[in-house]
Amino acid sequence: MDKPDKLFDQVMADKIRAIPEKARIIETAQRKGRLLAVRGSMDYVDQVAPHVYAAEKVIVDAGPPPARLAEFDVVFIGCPGDLDLSEWGEPLQSFLQNAGVLMTTDWCLQNIVQQLFPKTIKNGGSAQGVFPLRALLPKHPLLEGLDHCDGTPWVVEASSHRIAVLDPKRVEVVLDAPSMGGHSAVLVNFNVGKGLVVHAISHFHLQGSKKSGEYVSAYILTNVVDEAIRRRHLASPPNIRVLGQGSDPASLRIRVTKRG
Repeated sequence: MDKPDKLFDQVMADKIRAIPEKARIIETAQRKGRLLAVRGSMDYVDQVAPHVYAAEKVIVDAGPPPARLAEFDVVFIGCPGDLDLSEWGEPLQSFLQNAGVLMTTDWCLQNIVQQLFPKTIKNGGSAQGVFPLRALLPKHPLLEGLDHCDGTPWVVEASSHRIAVLDPKRVEVVLDAPSMGGHSAVLVNFNVGKGLVVHAISHFHLQGSKKSGEYVSAYILTNVVDEAIRRRHLASPPNIRVLGQGSDPASLRIRVTKRG
């Protein structure tokens, strides 16, 4: 990603302008959102996680799970996901039951997702290359704020795990890449309790585009936070005003007041 701090600021501003009600979600995330990122030796979540809007961002190595994991809103685990599931399994399940959102990448498919959530998705072989995206669910919450993303390149690193969908009634394929052939899903999700599991092929730090509006990975990551905030924190809507004009995201301010 090129200059991720400015990129994520721009994505936030663009989403608010495109969807004004996003201001309420983003303000809540900035005020009390909590994100836990687990470093991977292949997917460098520490290069992107610090720039995602959230009040608290904790980055840890792939050791024992932190205490009170269920109190986080988002857990982002980078490839390869070499976690001891005898230690992580129960806390992750509790986290999801508490309406958290779990985001995983690439080899986490085999090492975590198919172990904890059998009969949903599994490793369907390997892929490598750069493939244009297709939005199968363009109105999905994980793509909110994007006018379009069809044709945007998605970098699939060597030996990435293809996503084989075992339960199409439960698993939503949000993005795919038909030219990848075989199992071509790029981004999928499914519910677990009150929470959500989101999985993507390849690594987020590789993604990006020089073309304005095509930073699909930044939209996905921030929309993951938005979805967790929506599920865990929002009740009756407050009054919202978006302040600031022009194209500079630094000029954008959000004012939220309670109703009544």
